[in-house]
Amino acid sequence: MKILQSNCKKQRNIRMILLGLMLVFSISCQDRTTSRQQSDYCDFESFSQPCVFIKYKQPVNGYTVKIMWFQYGEIGNALFRLEKNGKVHYLFVEKWNDKFLYDKYCNDNIKYPNDTIIELNYIPKLDSEKYLSDNSPFFFSDIDFDGRKDEFIINRFKGGSKGSNAYDVYKVGKNEITLMSESPFTELENGHCEFSSINKTVTIHKHDGAYHYIRNTYQAKQYEIMNWDKPITQYKFELINSYIINNDEYKKYNRTGEKLQLIEKGQYKPNL
Repeated sequence: MKILQSNCKKQRNIRMILLGLMLVFSISCQDRTTSRQQSDYCDFESFSQPCVFIKYKQPVNGYTVKIMWFQYGEIGNALFRLEKNGKVHYLFVEKWNDKFLYDKYCNDNIKYPNDTIIELNYIPKLDSEKYLSDNSPFFFSDIDFDGRKDEFIINRFKGGSKGSNAYDVYKVGKNEITLMSESPFTELENGHCEFSSINKTVTIHKHDGAYHYIRNTYQAKQYEIMNWDKPITQYKFELINSYIINNDEYKKYNRTGEKLQLIEKGQYKPNL
């Protein structure tokens, strides 16, 4: 399925606009008396750039979620606004969609006019989906095994390899949302990763044809940092083993201290 792309200059312009809007929104809606309908969208009315406005009817992990979506084809850049207990977070996301909007475009060829306000029912993560969701557009989860569902995960529907979903993972703090930009969190795709809460591991599977395959396993390691005047425990993931198939050869590596040691190699014989 062909993804319609805007040219690079247009994308840079949109990104600069969205980053500017993040500053505008931080002061919008303050000290204003509005009707209920106006207050729902007053932050959206603070600018005149063309986009589609999305609001989810249900709170998500206690957050009210609104999105400005700059659609191009079945995907688009988006500015998320998450509000909870009077505190607001803003998050810029590239190439995002909601499955409902994706299906509307791909199946019904519907492209929403600019300034359209869409209220959507939120599709939650299923109880059977412990870590990642197939159809939820975004969700909270505990995928770093620290006991807190404070990872905000963006589902880039059909954005992975071979039609799978890809995911962007953010850590939600008291005052900010931070992209988790290290492996394994940059490599998550549904159907291509496994989680073990017992071993605190994430295993990533990568395929490039029948005879090119990599399986990397990452494990959470505890370490302490100082939080002002007292230590707190955090987790950092490190690669502990790797299994590689390259044409007719396979190799196995295990971590020993700071190094990955080759422990086995040989001829790869697929099960025919």
